[in-house]
Amino acid sequence: MSKKYEKNVISTTKPEMTLGGRITQLRIDGGYDSFDLSKQLGVKLETYESWELDRSEPRINKLVALAAILGVSPTYLLAEEGHKGISKAKKTSSHNKNKVIVLQQKVLFLEAQLKENLKQLKKISRDINNL
Repeated sequence: MSKKYEKNVISTTKPEMTLGGRITQLRIDGGYDSFDLSKQLGVKLETYESWELDRSEPRINKLVALAAILGVSPTYLLAEEGHKGISKAKKTSSHNKNKVIVLQQKVLFLEAQLKENLKQLKKISRDINNL
């Protein structure tokens, strides 16, 4: 690169990957199929593919579930910061990986239930205070 243009270069590092690019790369690295991932997440294949193509973004609950399946933190998916997942040398067997996914999905379900229960509890408390 000539010295004349060096001042105009912001960074010489590789460009940052988009959310869709990170999802795609992690899916491929993990050996997942788009159809299987969409099924696990409970979304249409077209919806999942639109995330990979950066046409749309997953809702937060789907983003958290996707991060759990891919073995990364939601922050890593969003901003390429945080937990990058299990290194290839430390990858668990597919049986253990499936167990982890099931457990992570149970945690997400319980968190959603807790949130709903808290809403109900607040409503009951308001009703008591209004008596």
